[in-house]
Amino acid sequence: MYLLTLCHLRLIMKTFLQIPSLALLSVLCSCSKLSPEAKEIIGVYYNPEVSQNEPIMTLNKDATCIIRAIKPGVLTYEVKGTWNVENDSLIMTIDPATLSFEGDSTLIGDIPSSIARKIAEHNEFSLQLEQNGVSYMFQRRQE
Repeated sequence: MYLLTLCHLRLIMKTFLQIPSLALLSVLCSCSKLSPEAKEIIGVYYNPEVSQNEPIMTLNKDATCIIRAIKPGVLTYEVKGTWNVENDSLIMTIDPATLSFEGDSTLIGDIPSSIARKIAEHNEFSLQLEQNGVSYMFQRRQE
């Protein structure tokens, strides 16, 4: 009788320990889901007026992103975060603690924790974002 109870206890504990792991895995997987609109704009984006070599924005399929500010020869910095498309806007949540830079760090201003830009247009070659009546055009490169 004692042996049967011990076996049941082991089975119960094994099942109990697996449930939180599966729940955690489910939560982690659901966090990285992109909207159907977001899946259309995954890619690496450049602003050729600023740099041909360094991308301004990298939107990854796992919902992570890298945003760069580039002032050639003076300062380049990047921050990491997450992104998605909600309604008609690109929404990025940035983690200022991930800041890395090369150059004169005194030129780095406040880094917003959230960025939202309306998507005006996009295709396989470009992404046009708008904010306060100003358009920003980015070229998409396949890498």
